[in-house]
Amino acid sequence: MIRVECVREAAKLKSLTCDFDRLSKGATMQRLSWLIPWWDAYQVTHRLHVLVAYRGESVCGIFPLAETHSALAGRSLVFMGSGKVCSDNLGILAERCDVEEVAVAFATWLIQSPDCCRWDQLDLDGVREDNQAMAHFGECIEALSGSQINRKPSPNCWAAPLDGGLEAYRNRLTRRVRKIVRDSEAAIDSGKGVLEIAQTKEQALEFVCDIEKMHQARWKERGISGCFSTKEFTCFLNEAIRCMWHDPWEATSEVASNVASSDVRDLSVVSKQRVLVAIVRIDGAVAAGSICFRDHDAIATYLVGMNTEFAELRPGWMLNSCIIKHAIEEKCTKVDFMRGDEDYKERLGGVRSVQHRWLVPSNRMVSQMRNMAYQTAVGVKSWWNAKNIDKESSRVAQLAKGSE
Repeated sequence: MIRVECVREAAKLKSLTCDFDRLSKGATMQRLSWLIPWWDAYQVTHRLHVLVAYRGESVCGIFPLAETHSALAGRSLVFMGSGKVCSDNLGILAERCDVEEVAVAFATWLIQSPDCCRWDQLDLDGVREDNQAMAHFGECIEALSGSQINRKPSPNCWAAPLDGGLEAYRNRLTRRVRKIVRDSEAAIDSGKGVLEIAQTKEQALEFVCDIEKMHQARWKERGISGCFSTKEFTCFLNEAIRCMWHDPWEATSEVASNVASSDVRDLSVVSKQRVLVAIVRIDGAVAAGSICFRDHDAIATYLVGMNTEFAELRPGWMLNSCIIKHAIEEKCTKVDFMRGDEDYKERLGGVRSVQHRWLVPSNRMVSQMRNMAYQTAVGVKSWWNAKNIDKESSRVAQLAKGSE
């Protein structure tokens, strides 16, 4: 009923753009306008290993994977968009009615994959507990391989519900946080803080440079290299914003009727903007910034930065308050704070979605041996890192408190 092919060439992958758009149902990080820039930036260390399920001649499922290699783990299959990019909502793409059948087909193919596509380990980071397609896939992998998936805790995702409007949202916050939010809104209304939202692609990229500087400065204070510490990430993010600037989250009927026309060059004129890059200025200087995306009924905050010179004025809270207010005005049902367990997400009403990292060795003997060596090495590294975790947690908590 379903046949599976493994796509390993970029040209073939790009030919599936319409299928990605259809099966992702608009989710930013499941679209090729996000995944192709990731591939372009990280293809030196990765190889495409995208599984595509067909029913007849129609694509009914996609599993966007890539292959990476290390001396210890061998060939690992990871999500496209993973690593420092930290994409969310990754996994199998399929229509709801096809989810279980497609998941079983992918699991079966991976267990029985030919030598040309052999692998030693599945290393899938960021699998949500409520992802039904991945749940079916996991059950089938365990049944076919005869071993259980090693599920390790991964940073959780957080999203705050916005139903009921702005006042209802505020009332769900604690009294202390509610006051901070009101003070932040008042600071914007009075002109103490000035919100700017990028109106052009060029302006968005300028704002990204400001956000990069702030983001890296804060990580440097913690003695940790941030995501912008590699040129690959910077290249990826800039290219993703370029690709998505005219990538609407919701097309009007005019766009839909002309989507095949080569004359449609500026979709933002007749559709709703997906990318939202915003900064807050205080006394003319950039004090905070955020890169956001519109997904379905949510605004997702992907990456933020704050200038610590203005920490006492709480520019981060000003920016978050503006984004939440904008989301409510746009009839969104939630603001998605995405991956990461920073304290402010829960304080702003975020509800946790649990995530795990799945490690699955191939049932080949050499892969089983590699997996044992890999798990031993990981255990030693975890023991070493645990010696300093209390000290680092204390430093992070103090910095977070100082930024309120």
